[in-house]
Amino acid sequence: MTKRNKAVLAVLGLLVLAGIFVFRFCSDREGFTGSRVKNPDAYLLDIKKMNGTDLHTLELHKEDVLQIRFETVKGELYMEIKAPDGTAIYRGNGKETTDFNINILESGVYTIVVEARHAKGTIYIQLKE
Repeated sequence: MTKRNKAVLAVLGLLVLAGIFVFRFCSDREGFTGSRVKNPDAYLLDIKKMNGTDLHTLELHKEDVLQIRFETVKGELYMEIKAPDGTAIYRGNGKETTDFNINILESGVYTIVVEARHAKGTIYIQLKE
């Protein structure tokens, strides 16, 4: 193999590595594709593709019940619901239990944190009537 061929192969190799790096970097950018509804009594996400973090707060009262559907179809989804004092009342990934209720034990503002990486799925949180 000539020096010229080796140089061409080296340049092609570097271009391939640069392409992989750019593709990887672009695919990890924060973004959301789908439907997102944030109401005082509900937080509804139909996620076609999500990278990054989303937050929502709900003002809840003692003895309220949250009805939740949380399903991860693809990628990684993580959800945490925090009580007014900052303690987590729920943490999960949407892969085991998908439909459940959470009883609210104290009144106040609850924070919902959703983290996603190359994710597709559903998160429906609403006040049960």
